[in-house]
Amino acid sequence: MTDYQELLQAARAHYGVGAAPRVSEAAAFLTSLGGKTFDYSRFAGNLIDEYVDSARVVAAYDISDPELLASRSLPVEREMMEWPPEEDEDSYDVVFTKDEELWNVIQDELGGMRRAIVLLEHAEGDAGAVGNFRVAGFAQWLREMLWAATGVVPRDPGWPDESATLYEKAFAMQGRPGCEPDPID
Repeated sequence: MTDYQELLQAARAHYGVGAAPRVSEAAAFLTSLGGKTFDYSRFAGNLIDEYVDSARVVAAYDISDPELLASRSLPVEREMMEWPPEEDEDSYDVVFTKDEELWNVIQDELGGMRRAIVLLEHAEGDAGAVGNFRVAGFAQWLREMLWAATGVVPRDPGWPDESATLYEKAFAMQGRPGCEPDPID
């Protein structure tokens, strides 16, 4: 067993997750958390960024469970936003298309700890294996659990806090000390 495999074994015990290196297994894991498939293609322009290889995205999941997301959020995430969120009383005289209007709602939910969207990519040379994932929204716990389950160090590390020692070790083992991001060039 390699040092990385030993780290994953410890991480899976710590996070209480099983191995899920295959896309189908990661999808089942997200479904077990209440995730539902999400048609990201409508919002690819909003969700695809320097951390996502759009040609490899094979699945997207939406977790819209504010209680779950808030209960597992890290203090740093709650500090980055007002929690609980205040009602938005602003009104706008802007006309949006239906997709723009829906994206504005989704964006508000992502930023308000009421929704997280996960994009799963397949691995290079193996369409059934997870190659990367991207979590949109305040859900650092989900990034760390997905890393432990899939064994994939994501391009976007999110905002780990001091408790994420196993997660940080994984980045260091991949030559990315301090959870350094790895955007696509």
